[in-house]
Amino acid sequence: MYGEIDDKLVKNINIQDLKAGNQKVFETLFVELYAPLCRYACSILLDEDDAKDMVQKTFYKLWDGREDIEIHTSIKSYLYRMVHNNCLNHIKHFQTHDEHIGTLLYETKAAANDVEETVALNELEQEIARAINVLPERCREVFRLSRMQQLSYAEIAKKLNISPNTVETQIVKALRILRSELAEFYTN
Repeated sequence: MYGEIDDKLVKNINIQDLKAGNQKVFETLFVELYAPLCRYACSILLDEDDAKDMVQKTFYKLWDGREDIEIHTSIKSYLYRMVHNNCLNHIKHFQTHDEHIGTLLYETKAAANDVEETVALNELEQEIARAINVLPERCREVFRLSRMQQLSYAEIAKKLNISPNTVETQIVKALRILRSELAEFYTN
């Protein structure tokens, strides 16, 4: 990746040039801040690919909304705050999807009142079990404690001697993998 931040170079960036669409200024920001912002995002999301996505989205939003940005701090602080907020929104988004999957599973079981639906439900349950087994070991363990034993994040963290943030990250990761594995059964 890239080296350390050249703070002097970043501090000398004129925000008005960025607002005017100066690509050189944008490229300088990207080159200097991409790697450190990825490390920061990864410290929140605990997933390198998701972290890279968040930073790329941040730079996209910066460029796309450059004409309207109002920066009252340094551009560096502004970008770190954008990454922070994007990461939190990402986690919140996956928590909402978690609720939808839970609702889908509940509604699917409630609807299984004839033979065809029972067969379909059994197939879905088998696919869910298969998908859960695809999860990495720690991720699967955290997911099962959360969903099958109904333990809270704090209880799981204590039981596995990990932080509640790690529990949350593992649940988010599990749900992302399960959505992918169960894509044909999942509808928005």
